[in-house]
Amino acid sequence: MVGTQAPQVTGYLYPWDVLGDSAAVAWITGSGVDRVALAAAYHSVRAGTPRHPSRRVVDARSAALYVPAGNAFAGRPLVPVSAEAWTGTDNSFGTAASALRAANVPVDAWTVLTHSSAAGGNNPGLCVRNAFGEVYRYALCPSHPSVREYAAGIVAQVLAHGRPDGLILEAVGPLGFSHQNRHEKTEGAEYSPFVQALLSLCFCAACSDSYEARGLSATVYQDRVRAAVVRSEDPELTAATAADSHDFLPLLEVRWEAAAALLDQCLAAIDASGSCPRLSLHASPDPWSTGPFLPVEALRRSRLWGQRGDATAVVPCWGSPREGALTVEAMTAAGLRTGAYVLALPPKTPDGGGLAKEWAALHAAGADELHVYHLGLASTRRLSAISQAVANLR
Repeated sequence: MVGTQAPQVTGYLYPWDVLGDSAAVAWITGSGVDRVALAAAYHSVRAGTPRHPSRRVVDARSAALYVPAGNAFAGRPLVPVSAEAWTGTDNSFGTAASALRAANVPVDAWTVLTHSSAAGGNNPGLCVRNAFGEVYRYALCPSHPSVREYAAGIVAQVLAHGRPDGLILEAVGPLGFSHQNRHEKTEGAEYSPFVQALLSLCFCAACSDSYEARGLSATVYQDRVRAAVVRSEDPELTAATAADSHDFLPLLEVRWEAAAALLDQCLAAIDASGSCPRLSLHASPDPWSTGPFLPVEALRRSRLWGQRGDATAVVPCWGSPREGALTVEAMTAAGLRTGAYVLALPPKTPDGGGLAKEWAALHAAGADELHVYHLGLASTRRLSAISQAVANLR
């Protein structure tokens, strides 16, 4: 393994995993994790609660803020929804965090920024728009100043009311084609990963203005993207896609800079709060990355790159151990402290020894931390496997 110490382990949770369950703190601490990532701003979800004494599912039907918003968003086009309807309080993060801290468990605020079908559904002009003119209402586009202001406002409220020990930022940039909210019915179309990447390129008004400001005709590029999608659907022409990908790098530059601007505004909100939380970001070495994971090229364009050397880039490692190790190695090669985001839910088997072997390989590849998804969603046998895996690493 890299170094002599076992990796630090963070377990992910929702506030409702703790609220109303007097035994929750015990099974969370019993898992052996070092700290908890507790959702403070999150997208809509229907979540299982397999150990809760009074329920088995929570329908969080909207993206929501799990701390009070007060009047912080008054007069703005984007306003977060309160989670009081399904948690019973406007500060479920604070209540759950207090219970965990009372047991000496550090609590990081897991904060999702641009993934909101609630905010996007009411403001389609502020969302990602693909080359065919189709709007992704779950995907706020950071090219819009009001989206960046909204994200920074979320961070400010989480810090002011949640007072977390750390801040974990997810969806710092725009979401793309493949990460959304509704029942997915696109598999039969067999869109390749490259087609999905093309369908994630944004032509909203703000992005189009940014293209034009760089001397790039938005209309010309929109036509080129559409033509590339059509070509890629022809089995006899798929070899052309590699060359096509290079042609669209100027559009990615605009995406990276918009995401970096959003991140910088969030960093300014952190500075203004007077707090100094431990900072982590869900990130990826893939330059085409959209969705929860910010591409490293956007990080390089942010002031975080030179000023927050203590920040951790948490990279996706939900696939095979080899794929995960390559992702970790790519991010550490960029010079960033790296954490591995690992899955303990299906299709992973509930085998503590097997999980420990996978996680040890990621640590050996350079991951200083393991971020385990998800303690609350895991069945009791899967929670036991997590506990065994954490113990084996130590």
